[in-house]
Order: sequence, then structure tokens, then C-alpha cells
Amino acid sequence: MKTLDTKDWGRFRLGDSNYFIVERGSSEYLKNMSPGDVPYVSTTEKNNGITAYVSDANRNGGLISLAYDGTIGACFFQPEPFFASEKIVTIDIVDRLLTKNIAMFLITILKLESQMYSYGGRKWTVEQQLKQTILRLPATKDGRIDYDYMENYTDCLDGEVTDIPDYFLDEGYDQACWYLDSIDQGTFETEFASPLNKKTVTISNRKWDFFKLSDYIDDVHNGKSYNTSDLIPAAEGDDFVSYVSRTDQNNGISMYAEPLDYEGLEQGGAITIGDTTATIFYQEHDFITGPHIIVLRAKWFNVYTAVFIIALLNKEKYRYPVFGRAFTKELIKDTLLYLPIDDNGNPDFLFMEEYVKTCAFSCNIAAQ
Repeated sequence: MKTLDTKDWGRFRLGDSNYFIVERGSSEYLKNMSPGDVPYVSTTEKNNGITAYVSDANRNGGLISLAYDGTIGACFFQPEPFFASEKIVTIDIVDRLLTKNIAMFLITILKLESQMYSYGGRKWTVEQQLKQTILRLPATKDGRIDYDYMENYTDCLDGEVTDIPDYFLDEGYDQACWYLDSIDQGTFETEFASPLNKKTVTISNRKWDFFKLSDYIDDVHNGKSYNTSDLIPAAEGDDFVSYVSRTDQNNGISMYAEPLDYEGLEQGGAITIGDTTATIFYQEHDFITGPHIIVLRAKWFNVYTAVFIIALLNKEKYRYPVFGRAFTKELIKDTLLYLPIDDNGNPDFLFMEEYVKTCAFSCNIAAQ
């Protein structure tokens, strides 16, 4: 790796309009926007900052998005037109195309500066703090920012960066660094991350339509509620009943209970949703539930179709903040999901299954 020599670097203020264009995002609420294929960029530090897809963009592609509140310092290069939400600023450079290489160099510097701020502590306010931030950057002999240096330096790293799979890059800077430092790529790709089916199946050339969840999932009910104090932990071995609660860890399973004759024992092959936490998982084995768990069943459920539906349901979670607005049984039934359709205009569950089998990590998804 090429070593950085910073002794001749200059100091440049982020709010200096001779070098940077910094603009706030829009305060328009996501719930008031129409769905579409334009990335909606918010303060999340995952998935390149994208939390939804809407119909209209308010920024052209080729910009940096930076969260100045919320997950402060979540910073990404946005190559395509996108919608910049509230608490996001977009950053462009003056008199030069902001390439991906230059953007990645700047993002690394911005992340270093963001460490001085936090959501519950010191704020990175736009006018008083962010625009006054001084960035140490490569400089030319005449004292201007040396974008050629950034371009060339980042280009020399491309061999390492392109070794990082997209699913790690999407998780953010820290995960990408961990991957480079800790993982043997060949072993990981073969044993854990390979698809079950290596053929190419795309979603971009499919026809899609909206369907109410109750139109194709015929059983949505509240699980029989148990408390952990009512249960006996299972002994080591394969004989157990999963206890599903509202935790967001371990597939929603808080403990493994003795396989007794429980009232309300649920058979495996169902989706569970914690109504006050919007925690959503597929349960492969028989289970019982804690308080506030809703169970979904359909004849076409298997682990692959369920994973597809859960991915879409997770896109609805922003409507139901934890211990705020509950994702009740009635609201679940009325939820509209945008699904691929077959030639008859019905949800194409076979396609959903085949698509999931081509995704990374699907080699470790066990079919029912």
C-alpha cells in the first residue's frame, strides 16, 4: 500500500465556497412520498445510507452524503440521482468532477473529523460546526487542493478495495476494514457467502405490483403469550421448543425451552413480528411466543420466500419506531408490498424463491 506523506498538506475549511458546495437535504417526510426506484438517503450508517426508494430525486448523482445528526458521520458517495433527507448534507467540489476516487478519499477524512461529535453529545451543526470544520488535505504548490493526488492514491488502493464484497461495503467503513484485516476471502466465500444457485436472476426486468398483505397471507394472529419465568430451559441437544420474543438478536429467539405440551404451540414455517419493536424473523422450528408477538402463515411460505417477504417488510419498519407506533395485527394485514408478478398478475412466489437462492449467503439457508 502506498504510504501517505502529510507534511505538505494544507488546511481547507469545509464551508469555503471556493472549494466545496455544501447543501442541506429536504425536510419532507418519507411517509408523504410515493414509492419508486430513487434511493432515499437518511442518517443510517448501512446500505450506503439508503433506507427506502421513492419516486423523485432532489439531488443529482456524483455527490457525497453526510449525516450531521442521528448517526453523525455516516458518509457515502452517491453515484446516482437520490433524495437527500433531513439531517443530511450533500457535498460537491468546485471546478472539478467529484469522481468516486476523490469522494472516497474525502469521506475517509470526513469520518476522522466526525469522531468529535455524537448524537447524544456534541452536535455537528451545519453552520456553526460542520461548515467551520478544517480538513487537512493534499495541496498543490500554489496552495490549492490537490485532487490529482487523491485520484491517484485511491486508484492505487483499488486492488484491495475491489476485493471487499458489496455486502461488506454496504455495511459501512468499519465492517469493510474488519473484512480486509480479518478474513481469508477464498475460505469465506466458499464456506459461508456463496449463493445456493450461481445462475443469474435479476429483479430489474420483472413486472411488479402492489398487494395488500392479507390478500396473499391468509393467517395473521397473535401468538399465545408466555413469560420466561413460566418456562424450563431445554437441556443440551436437538429436542427443544424455541421461545420467540421481541429481541432483535438470534432470530428473535430468547431461549430454548423444554419440549412440553404447550397450549398455543406454533409449528415451524412461520414469520414472527414483534408488534412494538417491528422485529421480523422466519421460524424454522416449532416455537412458542412471548408477549406482543404476531404470527404469519401461508401455504407458499418456505425459508426462501419468507426471506424475500421479510426484506420488504423491513423496509416498512421506519413507520413503526420501537415502542412508539405499534405494528399491530390490523396494520400488518393492511400493509402494501410491491411484489414481482407472474403472467397472470399474481405474486410470483417461485421467482422470489429462485432469486433468494442466487443471493450471497444463501448456501447456508436451510430449506423446509
